[in-house]
Amino acid sequence: MTKGMGDKMRHRKSNKKPLIITLVSILVILVLCVVFFFPLNNAIRNITGNDTASDKVVKSELVKKVKSKKNGNSQRDKKIDRAASILGKKKMSEIMSAANDQNKTATLIEDSSSLSKEQSQKAAAEIFSNEDYTPLRKAVSDGNWYQAYQQYQKLSENGDLGQLQQDISQ
Repeated sequence: MTKGMGDKMRHRKSNKKPLIITLVSILVILVLCVVFFFPLNNAIRNITGNDTASDKVVKSELVKKVKSKKNGNSQRDKKIDRAASILGKKKMSEIMSAANDQNKTATLIEDSSSLSKEQSQKAAAEIFSNEDYTPLRKAVSDGNWYQAYQQYQKLSENGDLGQLQQDISQ
């Protein structure tokens, strides 16, 4: 009788090993997907020259964020629609490239907003001279949209973006 019980106990243990191995394997695969997602996404963008599916999702959210600034003023809303349209048409590679070049950033701001050339240059100068914006620029440059969103949230919460808007309008 003891022999039969021992067989059942060994049998139960052997069933747990494949389950644990399967769970660990799934966990490792998920970690690898998260770690390599942005580099793979960037590689696909570089190879094809076009925006990837995740780029399109990011731009869609960016356009929604811009459009959420509408307030019913027809002139202002028209400018917001124009900016959203331009951002939606820009290739993500252009936006990423602008994150490393102050002149490209100024041009991108000028093209996709109602700011004048001087205001766009002033904004770009602040973005490149203030170290608080460096993590955001790096995340955008790297195509790491999750990190870029986190940095945007941080800058929104600590008032840096509000201060930038005030500095530009002066």
